[in-house]
Parts: sequence; structure tokens; C-alpha cells
Amino acid sequence: MAENPKVRVALIGGGTIAPLHAEYLISSPTCELVAIIDPYPPGRELASTLFLPHFESVASLLNSPQSPPEAYVICVPSSLHVSIATDVIHQAQPKALLIEKPFCTDSKSGTELVALAKKEGCKILVGHHRRFHPSLSTTRSAIEEGKIGQITAISGMWTAKKDDAYFDFASWRATRSAGGGPIWTNFVHDIDALQFLTGARVTCVWAINTTPRRKHEGVPADDTVEEGAAIMAQFSNGVVGTFLVSDNVASPYGWEAATGDNPLYPKAETPVDVYRVLGTKGAIVVPENTLWTYDPENVEGGWKAPITHTGIPVAEGIPFQNQAEHLARVVRGLEDPLCSAEDGLAAVSVCEAIITALKAKNGLPVKIPYTSLI
Repeated sequence: MAENPKVRVALIGGGTIAPLHAEYLISSPTCELVAIIDPYPPGRELASTLFLPHFESVASLLNSPQSPPEAYVICVPSSLHVSIATDVIHQAQPKALLIEKPFCTDSKSGTELVALAKKEGCKILVGHHRRFHPSLSTTRSAIEEGKIGQITAISGMWTAKKDDAYFDFASWRATRSAGGGPIWTNFVHDIDALQFLTGARVTCVWAINTTPRRKHEGVPADDTVEEGAAIMAQFSNGVVGTFLVSDNVASPYGWEAATGDNPLYPKAETPVDVYRVLGTKGAIVVPENTLWTYDPENVEGGWKAPITHTGIPVAEGIPFQNQAEHLARVVRGLEDPLCSAEDGLAAVSVCEAIITALKAKNGLPVKIPYTSLI
């Protein structure tokens, strides 16, 4: 019996993250990258470098002699995610779309895209690739197995220093309404990870800004991106959380530095933690996957009892590669999306609430209707 052919995938966009998607689609045993779609120079240059067909639009690809793709990976500026995905669904009727994070930059348009995809039978995956990192999946399994008892709290950090070249490369990165800023660009990954680990949605947030120090010429003050925030969150299952985010501090305490899973950013010289999951019987530090617990023979435990740590074995695996293989299985109907459109929309709703809290500057809670996240 002949093996199933590879899933044909087209990549839309040629910006910062596109080469990484291309690399792992090309090396995939189950996917075949068949084209780059982008009317701008980065896409043309990427296609030329990889010796792949280049098209300026989805329509031009569909009008070409080559067989149409079964799936598309969308990695364009965040504010274009919904419009591009909508056009692809209408024109190409794909089996699946992998949309980079954030899924959208406003929950209203995102909700409309979810409804359209369901109507047209298109499965949507959202590019929160951390769900495919062995460290995160191992931690979730340990939690589900009861290794730390009942989760009470979770904390985390994403801190780094973006240089001027980051903003010079793409002006939209300084504009909040276009999806710029560490909340939309970076924390959106973390909130998805926290919801994945706790198995619950965030229902309420509190947030205050860090001190702003940058100047972005030509960007209105009310649309200038934040530099960071201190955040508190309450989850639907009663778990509470704290998080610190900043893109203007010198620090290794962030997912990329801790894991090295994105080759664009160097890994920290020594292990650093990003998330701490605290339960009634123990705690797990991520991504080093250290488990802190009392001696099993000491049933009561308590703060006067010794607490020891052990490492949790973590399998090897590259998140972007795992995500590519998962895309193929979703297209073939073998799996449901690990990070669905609804999951992506939930993360967006939290980011919207945080931005609302930051704009208000009053320290009051901002509630997120749980029913809107299902």
C-alpha cells in the first residue's frame, strides 16, 4: 500500500517568523512547502533563497498550473491575520489554516473568523508553538497526574530588551492598534501557556504599566505601545496568577532565553525559570522541569519539613517541527488542533482586558465573561 502523500502547504508572508516556519515545513516528513505568497520583497527573497515558487497573491497561486495547497500558514503582521485568513477561506477552501499569534487583534473580528471557518469546514490552528515544547507538555502531564496536588497559584515572567532596530525594521511594532507591544507580541504566548497549564480560562485581570522610557516619533500617545506591565489574573477554576512583562529591561528571564527554541535569540548561559506552578503537594519550575515536593513518607509536610527537588524527564523535540507534523495530522483528520481558534481567541480576550486595564490606570479589575471564551 502506498504511503500517504505529504500535505501541501503554502506560506503567506515572508517576515521575521516566516523563515522559521519554512525551515521546519521543508524538513517535515509529512508536509511539503509548495509556495511562498507575499507581494513584498521579504517574501520574494525567501522564495528565491529556498528555490520555491513565489506568488504575489492567493489568487495568482490558484490560477497557476500547480495543484492547490491543502493548508496555509499565515505569518503576516498581526493586524492582517483576520483579513488574510478570511480571503484564503473564501478563495481557496483549504482544509486547515495555521495562523500565527495573536490570532487576531480584536475579539470581534476573531469571533467572526471562527464562525466563518466552522461554516466552511476549515480547521484553524493558532501558532502558540509553546504548547508543542516538551517542557510544557511534560509539566501539564505532571499536573494532570496529581504530582503537585491541587493547583493554587501560578507565576511567570517575560522580560527582555528590544533594541531600536526592532522598531525600525517594522514601524507597526510601535503601534498598539496594529498589534505591537509586549502584551500583544509576547505575553499573548505566555497567557496561552498559563491557560494550557492550568486547564482554565482567565476571567479577571488587574494590570499597571511599567515606567515608559522610549520615544516613538509619529505615533499618537494613546496608540503608543506599552513597555511592560505587572499583571494579576484570576482563572475560572479558582487559580490565581501573577506575571511581569517588559521589553525594555536587561534580563534573561523569558521563554526564548530560557529554552533557546527560537534560533533568532540566544539561550541563557545557565538555566533560568519562566513559570512556577504551585500546588497543595508541590511545585514545578518551568522550563527546567524541577519538581519540589515533601518526602513521600511525610504525609503532612509543612514548612518545617524538608522539601526536596527532583528533575522531571523531558523528551527531545523541536516545537516548530512538532507543530508542523501536527498540522499534517489535523489536515488528515487524525487529530484536532492542539491550539484551536477558540484557544487563540481566549488569549486575545485576555490581552484586550489587560490593555483596557493599562489605559484606565486605576488599578481596578477588568472582567472577561467566561461564556465569551468558549
